[in-house]
Parts: sequence; C-alpha cells; structure tokens
Amino acid sequence: MAFKLSKKASNAIYGFGAAIVIIGALMKITHFSPDFWPSAANTMLTVGLVVEALIFAYSAVDPDMVKEDYAWEKVYPELAGGAATSGKTVSPQGMLSKKLDAMLQEAKLDKDLISSLSKSIKDFESSAKTGAESAQSMVKINKEFAANANELTKQMAALSSNLESLNSVYGGVLNAMTRK
Repeated sequence: MAFKLSKKASNAIYGFGAAIVIIGALMKITHFSPDFWPSAANTMLTVGLVVEALIFAYSAVDPDMVKEDYAWEKVYPELAGGAATSGKTVSPQGMLSKKLDAMLQEAKLDKDLISSLSKSIKDFESSAKTGAESAQSMVKINKEFAANANELTKQMAALSSNLESLNSVYGGVLNAMTRK
C-alpha cells in the first residue's frame, strides 16, 4: 500500500513541521511559557519533533525523494576503464578559454583593438595627471593673487590716508595765502 502526497502537500507538511519545532525551541530557550501557557514550550517542541520524525520517515519511502545515480561513465569513459572519446579530456578551463576566444572573435575584439584601447586609457591617465598638476598650479596662482590683493588693499588704504593728509596741508596753505 503506497501512500502518495502531492508535492505541494509534502512541502507544506515539511514547512509547518519545521516551523513548529523552531517555535517550540524558541519558547524553550527563552522560557516563554510559564506565564503564557503552562508547558507550552514542551508541548510545541514535542509535537514539532514528532511531526519532523514522521516527515523524515515518509521521505525515506517517498519515490520523489529518491535520487537517481548518474551514469558518469557515459560522460567520462575513463571512469569505467575505457578511453576518452576524443582522445583527450578537455578541462573546464580549456573549454572556458575556447568559449572566451570565440566570444572575442565574434565581438571583433582583436589584438590591435585591445592595444588601441590600452593606449587610449594610458593617454587619458596622462591627461588626468597633467590636469591635476595644472589644478595645483592654479591653486598656487590664486593664493598668490589673494596675497597680492590683500597687500594692494593695504597700500590703497595708506595712499588714501596720505592723500587726505596732503589735502589737509594743501588746504591750510591755500587758506594762509588767501588771508594776506
């Protein structure tokens, strides 16, 4: 007598059984049950573990759970003592290299294009470095300009003060000349 559940029902039972065990274990570990429900943690843990035990017993006889043993000797005849079909086995790295070469050829990426791209990147790097050196010199020039502007402002203030003093003296000389 074979008892067969649908895959959906089996997955639901697995999931609910695991959930009950996890909640029971959580309640047991955190001592959640004394005020909430006497011995709830023990009950949940017991029910969950019994359900899990039944699930494992069922999965032992479930035909969907039985894994097929693959015939690797068909892919690798050396395993059965035979010779490889092509004379030598191609490693995964070799297959990857061939596929990569084919992709590069299909994309028309040849040695000249790669060299040109490499040169362009190096030229861009050089330009970026030169631009950074230019930026540094601009910062230096701006600092010098700011320092000169401060000095110019001081000299203009001194010139203005001297002109005021000179105007005062000149005004006094004019007054003295007009009084006679």
